Amino acid sequence: LGANLGTVGVGDVVDNGTLPTSYISYAWDRWAVGLAVTSPYGLITDAPCNWSGRYYGCYSRIFDMNATTSVAYRVNDWLTLGGGVVINYIDAKLNQAQILTGAPSYLQGSAEVNGDDFGVGFTLGALFTLRPGTTLGIGYRSAVDQNLSGSVTSSLPIGTIAGQAPATAGLNLPDQITASLRSQLDPRWTVLGTVEWTNWSNLQQLVIQPNSAVPSAPSILSLHWQDGWFFSGGLEYQWDPKLTLRAGLAYEISPVTDEYRTPRLPDSNRLWLSGGLTYAWTDNLSIDLAYTHIFGDSGPINLSPLDTANLTRGVLVAEVNNAYVDIVSVGVRYRFDSVPVKTALITK
Repeated sequence: LGANLGTVGVGDVVDNGTLPTSYISYAWDRWAVGLAVTSPYGLITDAPCNWSGRYYGCYSRIFDMNATTSVAYRVNDWLTLGGGVVINYIDAKLNQAQILTGAPSYLQGSAEVNGDDFGVGFTLGALFTLRPGTTLGIGYRSAVDQNLSGSVTSSLPIGTIAGQAPATAGLNLPDQITASLRSQLDPRWTVLGTVEWTNWSNLQQLVIQPNSAVPSAPSILSLHWQDGWFFSGGLEYQWDPKLTLRAGLAYEISPVTDEYRTPRLPDSNRLWLSGGLTYAWTDNLSIDLAYTHIFGDSGPINLSPLDTANLTRGVLVAEVNNAYVDIVSVGVRYRFDSVPVKTALITK
């Protein structure tokens, strides 16, 4: 345990990914119903298992998908209320190197945890029309308690499975409050703004409990997250009856702190720059295109056995640098009625 694990670093630990989403809604009289399928949370980090922090994590994957059914009712000209049911599915896989008791330090095994679960939550919301062309929306998404079940597997250096047992892990996805303002300044210009709070501080640690015939200690991943905040502002410009241009700026305060940043999720505060457009191909069919570049702050990783969850993992001192994300979005919207919405926006 006193061996020096070296100074082997890693480069880009995040692979490219695709996140499909879909929405459908139907409105009549004062009512509207809808269905949204999205992926609100998720991550993949992949580092080689010879790097210095291998006992803290090599491969991490969290896949999250949810379906939200919703219904809304327009109470009067200035108030619409809504609510819905959220069905959330999460699947996780975590892999790391494992110290072999009594073996030389250059020999190591591996430990892998797999698990998945369905959870249920709800949403509530209100839309206020403050004046013609100006709306304020406030929404609440409940926490979702997930109890992942799967297995924990230990392997030897030659790849032989040394042991496998069922395992469980409780994961509480946070509740969230969002407030968004949209105001049409004139027939061409519209300003938008959003503030979002996410209750990540209820996620302090992830405890993975093996359920084997021989009782064993749980594996603990210390997180100690704080609440997350997201602030954004943007502009829309109606170039002509068919083309709408957009630009936006956002700042996100990460729930991950410098004291407890881990290689599994080396997150930090982020600055978002976005641009995009909507082109109304017909009165019914429109195309959305957008590009976002995210600048991530640099941040330290300082983990040690002083945290009892890290007693057998050694000391890890590292730095996260040059973090960035590029997002390209393509969307297609189709209206089943024939209301010329885009033309109406610039009709004086």
